[in-house]
Parts: sequence; structure tokens; C-alpha cells
Amino acid sequence: MRVLVALISATVLATSCAALGGAPAPAPTPSVRERAVAAWHDVVQCARDHGFNAPDPQVDDQGNATFPADVGKPPDDVMRACEQFISRLPAAQTRSGEGPTPEDIRLGRQFAACLRQNGLSYWPDPNSDGTFPATPEVAAEGKSERFMAAGQACAQFHPSGRLFIGAAN
Repeated sequence: MRVLVALISATVLATSCAALGGAPAPAPTPSVRERAVAAWHDVVQCARDHGFNAPDPQVDDQGNATFPADVGKPPDDVMRACEQFISRLPAAQTRSGEGPTPEDIRLGRQFAACLRQNGLSYWPDPNSDGTFPATPEVAAEGKSERFMAAGQACAQFHPSGRLFIGAAN
């Protein structure tokens, strides 16, 4: 009986020691927001390193970044210099990680066609994940008055009002 009690005590003691400071617990997987914050940090730092005074964005739980409305578009040379970081930005996540529906893609194509008809002749159709390719022209346009006017004219094809830019093709 003493041997059994000693074995049970040793097992409990060993388990307790492992739980308190034995093998380290695996690190938690970063959230979508945490990954996006890190990616946006790299983009903003690159822009700053190349002379564009970019503020830190607000990043929501889906990884979407919002900048103050008065931030202009970065110069083309900054966009080219930071392309490697821009390409690492997370693509749009829709409906908790599900892919876009055929209706989402159809509306995205109509939105792109409408933007082209309203002065943004370079605007590409969406990728298969529903994001618009981050071409140099798209990135350079930023929130220009021209883009804002075209976006308003095409709002019926883009009911969410949010624009997701993915990696360039």
C-alpha cells in the first residue's frame, strides 16, 4: 500500500511540476488583427524610411486598416520601394474567413467596370478572393478626390462601402 501511495504522490508531484514550470506551453497563434498590425507596421515604416510621413493605421479585428482622411497618397517611388511589404498585407476576409460568393464577385466586377467608366480606366477586376489587385496605379490613387467621386457614383455595386486591396497579380 505504501508503494501505491508513493507512486501516486510521485505522479501528482511530477504533473504539478510540469504544469508550473516544466515544458513551456506552445505560443498562441496570432490573430488576424495581430498579423495585420505587424504587416501594416512594416508598410508604414517602409513609407517613413522613404520620406513619406505615414501615420499608424487603426486596424480592426478582421485586419482591415483605416487611415485618417487627410492622408494623401504616397509617391510612386515610395510605393515601388515598399512593394515587398505591401504584398504581405492580409487579403480581405469576408464573412469570418469564408470566401466570396459568386454574387460578391459579380458585384465586384460591376463595381470595377463602373469605376473605369467614371475616370479610373486602369481599375482592375477583383481577384478570385474578392480583393482588388494592389497594382501601382491602384496604390497610387489612394483616397484621391477622383477616386472618392467615382466610388460614390458606383456605390450601388459596392454596398459595404469597404474596399479590400490584395496582393498584386
